[in-house]
Amino acid sequence: MSGETIRFPDAFRGRLVLLDFWATWCAPCVQEKPQLIQAYEKFRSQGLEVVSVSLDAFERISAARVAEFLKNQKATWPQIYNDGPVLAARFGVSALPAAFLIDGDTGIVLASGDDLRGDALPKTIEQHLKTVPR
Repeated sequence: MSGETIRFPDAFRGRLVLLDFWATWCAPCVQEKPQLIQAYEKFRSQGLEVVSVSLDAFERISAARVAEFLKNQKATWPQIYNDGPVLAARFGVSALPAAFLIDGDTGIVLASGDDLRGDALPKTIEQHLKTVPR
């Protein structure tokens, strides 16, 4: 959404990346956002990055409205809007929220689904930060 190109996973070597598919109209997505923000703040210095992919374009919700929502939430990591549908198809996303924990060195998906929601989110991140060399 910033206009910059995100080179994934090349730009994230040596880090874990939480790829987060979401939308402002998705109540569970909005409900998960505070936990995602907490995890990002807690684990960023240890090697976690977050990249979110908004699927709001499906419902014709403007990028400006999405940006305002993110500003209010204080979600400061990279956000993708225009290529959301293409990325969702590439990752087989059929329901929201959907998240994938990816090794930035290899592009391999390390965790997904319920392992990255609710109370399991910080535990899963911590586990993979310990087992994947950084």
